[in-house]
Amino acid sequence: MKKEEYIKQLLDKYLDGETSSAEERALRGYFTNKANNIPEEWMPYRALFTYIAEERADEGETAETIDINVNKAGKAHRRGWIYAAATAAAAILIAVVMISLPRSNDNYAVIDGKVYTNKKVVEDEALKALQMVSSDNDDNFDALKMMRQ
Repeated sequence: MKKEEYIKQLLDKYLDGETSSAEERALRGYFTNKANNIPEEWMPYRALFTYIAEERADEGETAETIDINVNKAGKAHRRGWIYAAATAAAAILIAVVMISLPRSNDNYAVIDGKVYTNKKVVEDEALKALQMVSSDNDDNFDALKMMRQ
């Protein structure tokens, strides 16, 4: 197979997003080598791959640093999953503890400074308080209508 045919196949794979790192390195090597006689229709690819190679050189990015960065990203991803699992386990533990704690009688009423915990007394006092603040259907709300204007 001719070199140009091989590069054409690699370009097709590259444009489809199916190239390996080695194949992309081969493309960069081919297009950045000034000695290669590149067809006119491929000149935009030369500009693209030259730009990519220059950017990687500016960033000090070599094949080794790319592999290191990929490994770091994988480790960070695993740490994220571990953190999420630990958080979920802590939330479940807190929920189980809260559910299993004994319940105390939280209903009480304070009447004239004295605390009542009897359920019937608390309910009666709550109903009295609600009746004091409730309104009849006959209440006139004209004052509220005037405020809206």
